[in-house]
Amino acid sequence: MRTASIAALATVAVLSLAKGVVAHPPVSVVMDSRGFVYYSDLQNVWKISPTGNRTLAVIGVHTHQLYLDAENRLYGEDATNDDATGKPYHRVWRLDPDGTLTDVIPRRAGYLWDYGDFGFVRDRMGVAYILQHAGGPALVRMGATGRVTRTTLPRPEPGFALPTPDGKVVITAGRDLLRVDTRRDAAVIWKPDLSRLTPRAVEVADRHSLLGLWMDREGRIYVASFAGAAVIRIDSDGTESVVAHSPAGWAPSGGMAGPDGSMWLLEVSLDNQVRVRRVMADGTERVY
Repeated sequence: MRTASIAALATVAVLSLAKGVVAHPPVSVVMDSRGFVYYSDLQNVWKISPTGNRTLAVIGVHTHQLYLDAENRLYGEDATNDDATGKPYHRVWRLDPDGTLTDVIPRRAGYLWDYGDFGFVRDRMGVAYILQHAGGPALVRMGATGRVTRTTLPRPEPGFALPTPDGKVVITAGRDLLRVDTRRDAAVIWKPDLSRLTPRAVEVADRHSLLGLWMDREGRIYVASFAGAAVIRIDSDGTESVVAHSPAGWAPSGGMAGPDGSMWLLEVSLDNQVRVRRVMADGTERVY
């Protein structure tokens, strides 16, 4: 196990990776009620046991997001392109705790978000939040009863969403953060140019500047600044601060807050290697 102080993690200099361009990375790292952690490297889904052993969970699937339900069932996608035509296809799979793997949505043409019938981001009531591009940028909310509502967004190419307990939904959109008030069906640019807090360290398209979102037990929001190779935290009063940096050669694409106060960071390298780095509250860390 490697160790580092919290101060060092927050102030480490990030070297520029300007000569390379990183492709669209995965953003989800999730933990079930048993303490098993899952993440994708876009080729396979990996499982980390509570004791730290890493094994393959699902082989040969291309998924950017993962979702765990209350029964510890893991959901993911397998997005592919036809070798001959380049036409996109996808399917949605489910991995049960006993290892059974089944298709929830069989393979079909197009992109998953175009259909608006399945979402990997959900709130405690089971409402799914789906970001759509076709027909204009929008947030689609699909309730457990099948009721669907659609809110137009003020920025093109929305990235990823995070529902919060106050009935809002935070959304990354390029360098900005949007926020939707689901009670009023209204969307605003909440944090314009949030990327200004983190100098550019990775050459990516602006639409990938900010990626994954997560919350801790105190209700603070964390944003993976992929372009800035850092993590931005937004406190309940709206205060913004940079709380962690990735080591040189890496950048965070997502993360989660562990039940013990640790921060789990999904990190991607310039050559698209993927790893998970767990940072404890005392500054010690472990890389998987």
